[in-house]
This record gives sequence, structure tokens and C-alpha cells, in this order.
Amino acid sequence: MLKLRTIRSRMTITYVLLVAAVMILTGLFVLNKLENYHLAMEKENLERAGGLLVPHVATYLHEGAGPQRLNAAAAQFAQQVNARVIVVDNNHVVLGDSRAGELVGTSLARFEVEEALKGRTGQSIQYSTLSRQQVLQVAIPLIDQDGQQGALFFATSLNPLYGMLAAVRHFFIFATLVAMALTAALGGLFAHHLGGPIKELTAAARRMAAGHFEQKIPVTSRDEIGELADQFNVMSSSLKEMKKRLTRFVADVSHELRTPLASIHVCLQSLQHYDMKPEERQEFLQDINQETQRLIYLVEDLLELTRREEVADKREHVALGKLIEEVLSTSIPRATRKELKLFKELPDDLPHFNISPEAFKRVLFNVLDNAIKFTPAGGWLKVSAAKGQENVCITVQDTGHGIPEEELPLIFERFYRVDQARSRDLGGSGLGLAICKEIMELYGGTITVESQEEKGSTFYLAFPLRHAVAEEQLKNVTSGYNIERENPPARASIP
Repeated sequence: MLKLRTIRSRMTITYVLLVAAVMILTGLFVLNKLENYHLAMEKENLERAGGLLVPHVATYLHEGAGPQRLNAAAAQFAQQVNARVIVVDNNHVVLGDSRAGELVGTSLARFEVEEALKGRTGQSIQYSTLSRQQVLQVAIPLIDQDGQQGALFFATSLNPLYGMLAAVRHFFIFATLVAMALTAALGGLFAHHLGGPIKELTAAARRMAAGHFEQKIPVTSRDEIGELADQFNVMSSSLKEMKKRLTRFVADVSHELRTPLASIHVCLQSLQHYDMKPEERQEFLQDINQETQRLIYLVEDLLELTRREEVADKREHVALGKLIEEVLSTSIPRATRKELKLFKELPDDLPHFNISPEAFKRVLFNVLDNAIKFTPAGGWLKVSAAKGQENVCITVQDTGHGIPEEELPLIFERFYRVDQARSRDLGGSGLGLAICKEIMELYGGTITVESQEEKGSTFYLAFPLRHAVAEEQLKNVTSGYNIERENPPARASIP
């Protein structure tokens, strides 16, 4: 039994039923048209023949011809028109009958005769129980120059017509069955051609759902199925890459958590099992506090990483210059404690942007935090902004340790640190720049870096102007912060 759960079976049955419906409707239409046409032609032929017979019959009646002569005339004419011919007077009495005078002298009170005696042509189609066939009956007025003389009644068998219609009907039935068989075969082949790739896609998706993301579907056509297969391959590659990144991310998180947890565990074991002097216990407690703080920073960065899209979606109309000033003000205390000079160069015409203030400040704060963290005492930092044709570029320069050239492409990776030991000592989680990059990409922006070892680094944050909401002059906000307005001392350029 054909299962209707598959596309192949449903398509095949649909095609077969559609073809059957079209053939049946066409057959009914053609048969109806043929029947009506032939009936009209038969009636017209009888009326035309009756018109030719009327003058002869009228002459016989004027001459006082008897039934025998009228029967003979009716019989002769009946052979020519292939119909029974009956002559009726104005009183419905049969005067002549082509069938050997069978009805002569009887009353023929029929509907068709009544119509003819009223001067109109009467007709009907009836089933004759005696001869078991359909009969066309037509009566026409018998009129000459002296007026109404009676009526001529014709009755002809419709067996030839319905025999021909039966043959046409049988032909349509046969043609319908052949068309349905061909449609089933061709529809099945087409559905198989269409359903094959879908089955393959389904099987591949099922394997992918089981965790095997390396599935690939051959693209054999450029239609919708081929496009679907192509997009499936793209999705497979993306999922495979995401799985690799997730695996690496989990491994990195585990590694980052294991180190401070192991340190805390060792310190707690030492405190629990060994007698220590108060100053030694205090040293161990400080180590535990430091490692705990590292864990807190790491968890906070992980939370920030997971909610970056949510934060970036909370957009407001904010002045870019004001946001930069706010971030600079929060960075002043740290720069002062490290004996660093902080310069700024912000134009007054920075536009308003439709962005998340929290996300923007997070990006700029992370970049500034790294610059302060890795710039030795006595150095300087500079934050500047410039408006171009397509974006606003914010630049953060420092005179820090710099980044080795071979490590520049890696610094935006999660958990990557240029100097592992020094970064841990400084409390970094290795997620700050990764968060910055992902937030910038959410806004369609970019973050890039140029650096030379022992000469410093320059970070560039480019925000597309399509997020700007107005080109308006911003008032020069004179902050009370200890931020130099002039340019910093010259230094070696960074190519």
C-alpha cells in the first residue's frame, strides 16, 4: 500500500488525481457538446425534411387521398429521412403512418403534436419502453395556402448517436487510464529525483543532530534543492567551526579556572595541615584572596562575553565625545597611581550615535585598561578621535612594552595573552580584547592594532557613521579631570 507520509507518494497521487480530474472534466464537456450538437443537427434535418414533405402531403389531402396513399407516401419518405412519419389532422386523428398504417384512425394526442397544431415546432426526447431506446420526436405544422391542415410527426431512433457517444466515452476512459498510468510513472520518477536529495539532506541533518558536524551534501543542481544543499553545507561548516571554537573555549575556561583553584586548594591544604606563624598564615590568606579575585574577574568577563549582544542592543542617542570623556575620567586615578600622563585630542563636532553607552564604554575602557596596565611608569597615553567620510575613528596610543609582530593577529583571540606570566600577575583574564572585537563587530565596526616591541601600541576603533543620528556641534566640555589637552612628547613612529 502506498504510504502518504512521503513527498514522493503525495506528489505522485496529486499528479494522478489532477490528470484524472482534467481528463474526466474534459470528457464530460466534449460528450455534452457532441450530444447537443448532433441532437440539434438531427432536429434541423427533420425540420428541413418536413418542410419538403408538407407540399406533397397538402396536395394529397386536397385531392382526397385515402390512408393507403398517405401511408405509402409516408413510408417512402421515411426511408429517405430514416425516421417514422405520421400525418395527423387538426383533430389529432392519424391519417397516414409510415409503419404500414399502424396508427391510422387513432388519436395522437401528444405534446409535440399540440405544439405543431398551434403553429409551432414541438420536440422531445423520450425513452421507448417498447423498443428500449431513446427516441427524438419532432412535430411541425402542416400548412398550405388554405391554412392549417394538421401536423407532420417524426420519430427517429437515437441509438446511432448514443452508440457514437458511448465509443467516445470509452475512448476517454481508456485515455484517462493511460494518462494516469503515465503520470504515475513520470510523477514517481520526478518525485524520486526531487525526494532523493531531500532524503539525503534529512539523513545528513539526523547525523548532524547526533553531533557529527562534518556532513557534506553534493550539489547536483542549481535549483531550489541545489541552493538548499549549498546552504546546508555552509551551515555544516559553520557548526563544525563553532564546535571547534566551543571545545577550545571550554578547554581554555577549564584551564583558566584550574590554575587559581589549584592555588587556592594548595593554600587551604597548607593552612589546614601545617602549623604556621601569623605572618605566614597572612601570606597564604593574601594568596587565596588574590586567586579568588582572579576568579571573580574571570567570571565577570565570561558573563560579559555571553551578554554582549544583549548589552549592544540597548541603544540610546548619545554624544560620542561625552562617552569618551566619561571613560577617561574613570581611568585617571589608575594612570595617576602609575605616574602616567594621559592626553586627549577630541574635536568638538563628534556626532551623536545610536549605540549602547555601556557597550561603547566597555570597549574603550578595556583598551585603555590594557594601555595603562602594560605601560611602565613615566610613560604616556593619548586618546584621540577623528571623523572620516564613512566612520569615526578613535585612537588609543601608549608607550608600553608593545606586542611582538608574530603575535599581533592573535591578541583578539579569547584567553590569549602576549606574556602569560606577566598578564596573570596583572590580573588579566585574556578576554578583554575578545569582548571588544565582538562588540565592535555587532555594530559593524572594527578594532585593529599597530605595535612595536618596547615602543608602544596604537589601537584603532572605527565606528560606522550609519549609526550616527545627527551631525551637530557639541559644546566643548571642560572637564575638571587631570587630562592634558596638548600633544604628548614625540616618540618613534609605529609603521
